[in-house]
Amino acid sequence: MAKYENILVICVDRDNDLGRKTGIKGPVVGRKANLNAAAKLALADPEEADANSMFAAIKKFDELSAIEGMKNVEVCTLTGVGKTGFESDKKIMEQIESVLEAFPADGVVFVSDGSEDEQVIPMIQGRVPIISVEVVIIKQAKEVESTYYSIMEALRDPGIARIVFLVPGLVILLWGSLFFLGFERLFVQSMSILIGAYLILKGTGLEEKIASTVSSVTKSVSLQKISFPFYITSILFFFIGIYASMNAFTQPGQQNVVLQFSAAAEQLTNFVAVAGAAFLLGRSIDAIQLKKAFYLRRYSLSIVTIFLAWFILDSGRRVLIGESYAGIDYFVINVLISFAVAFIAYKASSVLDVRKKVTRLLVGLPVYDKQGRWIGKVEDVEKQTRTITYKNIKTKETINVAIPKFYLREGKIYLS
Repeated sequence: MAKYENILVICVDRDNDLGRKTGIKGPVVGRKANLNAAAKLALADPEEADANSMFAAIKKFDELSAIEGMKNVEVCTLTGVGKTGFESDKKIMEQIESVLEAFPADGVVFVSDGSEDEQVIPMIQGRVPIISVEVVIIKQAKEVESTYYSIMEALRDPGIARIVFLVPGLVILLWGSLFFLGFERLFVQSMSILIGAYLILKGTGLEEKIASTVSSVTKSVSLQKISFPFYITSILFFFIGIYASMNAFTQPGQQNVVLQFSAAAEQLTNFVAVAGAAFLLGRSIDAIQLKKAFYLRRYSLSIVTIFLAWFILDSGRRVLIGESYAGIDYFVINVLISFAVAFIAYKASSVLDVRKKVTRLLVGLPVYDKQGRWIGKVEDVEKQTRTITYKNIKTKETINVAIPKFYLREGKIYLS
């Protein structure tokens, strides 16, 4: 069992209410400094939840300090830049690094008001283990507190929220879109297809995967990222594909239902394939920018997989609608071609696998010991000797480690 000797209590103000309302800049380190800052914030805005979070962090600091044998305890408040997003998280990461240089913690107690601030937990976890999370909830009047928080807690569940908001929202959006396009007579049929499709996705478990993908796309869209155009392109192509598919399905004069579905499927798969490739290109650019190049091989193979899947589905569609040149032999040949391309792509993508390479991309990555404790970050690399150099946060000693005495996993260096 890991023994934690240096405990750091962290309170995060991701949207920088402390800086905007009091002029105090983060990081705020120490009990006295945090107490003064929290008091100023409470005076500036008595309804501010971040002030309560700071007082809660100070209280937790006092509780830990009172434990017998617990001497190395510190408290700090980290602040963003006035808005959530890439810039705010970047500043918080810089503050985490500066605090850990002065106080090399081996365990963190995270205190927040349970809103946007909890999104920085993975960033902190990547530097030092989080051993406890404290959520501060501001109490309301007794007669409304129980009901209000029961409802809010239920709506925080993604599954319930999608049923309460997503399905009615899609029905309303569908009605508005069909009315605008002059196809309101198709509302009942379209709604039946929509609700039926949702129930199938819910029953098969695919709903969670789709929701996770949508969440990943929305979180990736940021004006501060140079990949921003690719994400916007992927979103636009997705919705254009839906519109083009509906338009192809409702083309007048088409009597064959199979041909209607075929035309709609062709439009949808074409645009969705391009949208998926644009999204993965954006993620690849982010991986380079955020020093996560170990994802490049995965993203490149995913792009190839998308187009091969599109190629196979399109071949099958042509066979189903009875194209003159498309028989079963045509489909089998295309499947074999896809397999050959996938095999070549897998072998060729090995040049993007940095897990067993020593490159400049490793500089700045966190280093962990055999017990999984953060002990520093990579300062330099030597390609010829396949060696990394890191500074131990406790001893301040510069240490050189060569392969195979370390390995890369999910953006972290582990000593073996």
